[in-house]
Amino acid sequence: MKQSIFRRRALVLTIATAALLISSPSYAYLDPGTGSIILQGLIAGIAVVIGVARGYWQQLKMLLANLTGKADNNKNDEEPDLEQTSDVQSN
Repeated sequence: MKQSIFRRRALVLTIATAALLISSPSYAYLDPGTGSIILQGLIAGIAVVIGVARGYWQQLKMLLANLTGKADNNKNDEEPDLEQTSDVQSN
């Protein structure tokens, strides 16, 4: 049983190696726009990774603050006080 699995793997490896060695070159053309799209994709991917990491970092900080008892209860949950005071005093 083990010998037949070994032979199959060797056969697949031999066929894959032969296919790579026999292949003919492709004369493909990549215009400058292709490089630009690839660069934009890389930049977008990096931005997504940074955004996701920032979100998880905030959650981790909140969890640690809650565990240590240093949580700020007045964060931004309440609306700001919009009372306007007048500098002019009425007579």
